[in-house]
Amino acid sequence: MRLAVRKCVHVVTVLPGLVDTQMTEGMDLPERLTAQPSEVAAATARAVERGRNVIYVKPIWQLIMAIIRNIPEPVFKKLSI
Repeated sequence: MRLAVRKCVHVVTVLPGLVDTQMTEGMDLPERLTAQPSEVAAATARAVERGRNVIYVKPIWQLIMAIIRNIPEPVFKKLSI
């Protein structure tokens, strides 16, 4: 008799914001909003260990996105973000 093996998958949504990589090299990125690749990796590992589902690598992005989500759609469509 063969036993069924269940494998669990935990998906983590990582929201890093801006990341300092070769792709962004030479761009004038705001330091407070920009994560280093090592920060993204460490935050992702912590999220997996703690069983988190969604993480913002830089906490400031959580505030920024909360504000953006609360802008009424007609107003948001007129913004040039």
